[in-house]
Amino acid sequence: MPRILLVLVLALGCAASVAAEALSAQDSLALDLVEHSHLGHELESDGVVVRCRSCGAPVALKKCALSLRIALVLYLLILTHFCWLYRDFIDLHDTSKSVGSRHEAVLGNDAELFTFVNPSRAEFELAGFKKVLGLEGEVFSKKATFFDDYIWRDVRCNSCKRHIGWAFYHDELQQCINTQLVESITAKRAKEKLLASTAEMERKAEIVRKELEGRCLFAAAGWWTYEVCYEKEVRQFHQEPDRSRPSDWSMGVYVPDTQDTDTGYASTDVVQYYAGGQHCDENGELRSTKVVYTCCKSRPKELSVEKVDEPALCTYLITVCVPSLCETEQDEEQDFVENQQIVESCKEEFDSAHTDAPLPSTFATLRWSSVISEDSSELDWARRMQFAN
Repeated sequence: MPRILLVLVLALGCAASVAAEALSAQDSLALDLVEHSHLGHELESDGVVVRCRSCGAPVALKKCALSLRIALVLYLLILTHFCWLYRDFIDLHDTSKSVGSRHEAVLGNDAELFTFVNPSRAEFELAGFKKVLGLEGEVFSKKATFFDDYIWRDVRCNSCKRHIGWAFYHDELQQCINTQLVESITAKRAKEKLLASTAEMERKAEIVRKELEGRCLFAAAGWWTYEVCYEKEVRQFHQEPDRSRPSDWSMGVYVPDTQDTDTGYASTDVVQYYAGGQHCDENGELRSTKVVYTCCKSRPKELSVEKVDEPALCTYLITVCVPSLCETEQDEEQDFVENQQIVESCKEEFDSAHTDAPLPSTFATLRWSSVISEDSSELDWARRMQFAN
C-alpha cells in the first residue's frame, strides 16, 4: 500500500475514533465545558480538563480531542503524536527528591504520580504540567525546592483561591528575565524624564486648560459637596434640598506659578495650588488645596473628580481625572504585553542553550489531592445522572 494512502487511512481511523468519543461524551451528559483563557492558548471545549476539586474551576488541560478536518491535516504532518504534543500533562524531568510514586491510570498508561515531602514533613502527590490556569503568588522562593536549579511560587485556584500547586522557573530563565526587565525599566524611566520635560509639561497644561477653562467640577462625598473651579477657587459646602447652603466655605483661591517639592504625585501630572481659604479653627491656619489633573487608572470617559483627601488638617488633595491626558500615558496593557515578550524571549534563549539536555524553562506541579480530571472514575456517578427536559 502506498505510504500516503496508509497515512490517510490512519488519519481517518483516528478522526473516527475521536468523533465517536466526542459523541459518547455528549450522550452521557458529561460535565459541561466552556472555553477558558489558558496562559497563551484556550482550554479546549472538546478536551479533557483537570479541575479544582473544591469548586470545579478549570486548572489545566490533560489531553486534547481533534475534529475530523484537523485530524486529517495534522496526522498527515506528524502522524499519531499531536495529542501527546498538545496536552499539558508532562512527566517530571527530575524525581531524585521524591520519596515514592504510584501509577495513575487516568493520566495515561505509563503515567506516575510522585510523592514529595516538605520541611514540615507534609507529603504531596504531584503531577507535572506544562502550564496551569491559576493565580501565581508574587514572591519567588528557593527554599526547600523539590527540583534543583528551580525557584518556585504558589499557585492558587482562580475561583476559590485554594492552594493547588506550584509554578517552577529555572534559575537561568529568571536571571534572563530580571536582566531584561531592569533594562526595560531603565528605558521607561528615561522616557518618563522626557515626558516630564518643560515642553511636555507645558503641552499637558495646555490640554488641561482647554478641557477645564471656565468650568467647575462637583463631587459629592457624604454630607459634603466639593466644587473645583479651574484656576479660580475650590469650595466645600453642604446643600439642603431647597438648594440653600448653610455650610459653605473656601478651600483656597488659585495661586499661579507655585513650586512644590512634594513627590506624592507623578512627575507627569499637572498640579495647581489653591491657598488662603476659610480659617481653620483646629490649627489656626487658612485652608489650602492641591489639585492634581491626571490620567486616572479607572479611565473614566468624562472629566470627573476621582477623590478628595485630607492628608493634613485643613490641607486637601483633590484628584481630577482628565481622559485626554491618557493619550500621552503608556497603556498598562502595553506594559503587560512587553513583559510577556520578555518572558517568551528568555524562554527561547533558554531552550536554544539546552538542546543537548532538554530541560523545561518553566513548568507547574498540581497537588493531585486538590484537583480532579474530568474523566476520573470518581465522577462516574455524575456522568450517569440524567435530567428531565
